[in-house]
Amino acid sequence: MNSQPVDISVRLSGTSPRSDAAVLLIDANAASLEFMVRALSQRGTQVSTSDGSLGLEATLDLLRGQLDAGILVIDPTSFAGHTSSQTAEFVQRAATMRPDLQIILIAEPAEFSRISDTQALEVADLLPKPLARGTLVRAVFEAQRRHASSRDPLGEAVVVRMPDRPGLPRRLPTREAANPDLRTLQLLADIDEFRCSALVDVFETDATWSMLSELLRAQLLRRHISVTSLCLASRSPVTTALRRIERLQGAGLVTFNHDPKDRRRKYIELTATGTARVTEVIRGVSRRLADDAAPP
Repeated sequence: MNSQPVDISVRLSGTSPRSDAAVLLIDANAASLEFMVRALSQRGTQVSTSDGSLGLEATLDLLRGQLDAGILVIDPTSFAGHTSSQTAEFVQRAATMRPDLQIILIAEPAEFSRISDTQALEVADLLPKPLARGTLVRAVFEAQRRHASSRDPLGEAVVVRMPDRPGLPRRLPTREAANPDLRTLQLLADIDEFRCSALVDVFETDATWSMLSELLRAQLLRRHISVTSLCLASRSPVTTALRRIERLQGAGLVTFNHDPKDRRRKYIELTATGTARVTEVIRGVSRRLADDAAPP
């Protein structure tokens, strides 16, 4: 074990100064840490790292000394003797020390289920491992945007930009393309993608609709969807997504069911009422498109 935390600053030569906040990555898994450094540095993000091996207090000291780090991406299991209460304590103390800090927790999905206070934690996002590059970059971008807003809520000088990415809609598999409801769902998703790409500085997707449409897609494909996956589909902070899920449940639109093969695993799905109301939206869009396409 190293006597000092690993601290590597990654700066791309030849890049102009950026206004987005630097990112501090903490993960005891060297391969995971290397992946995150590469994914973020390729888009010009300033990154520093630590393996978290010296524990909670040393990590807080490291964060205290990195004043330019506005985003913290951390696997809390990196702390020796990790417990759920330790995660809650760290998040609370880090947020108190740096009120503008955006914290993204990453861990194996099974670990999140052991953190009893996850829903109460004030974190920007919660990402399950193994991480996908796009998911990580999008989460950090959203966290940088919120950090910039907290530092300069009325100003216009701070702008965080996503890297350029293809704006082409994905092609549906043949089986999915045969279902008109799935085609309409994909069309609406593509529209959101185009708007996100063109209006990245100002546009925010509708988290509630993103979750409802994802639940209908899962139902039509006879797939299960976890709460964590649904939060990611919302493209919003996990705390915001969880509050919206509670609201949807209170409205009778979603319900929870346990996996019959593993009672510890819980899925979320649309109720009959939720299915009917979301399908009504989808088919209303389809009818309007058909009307517009019909010859006069």
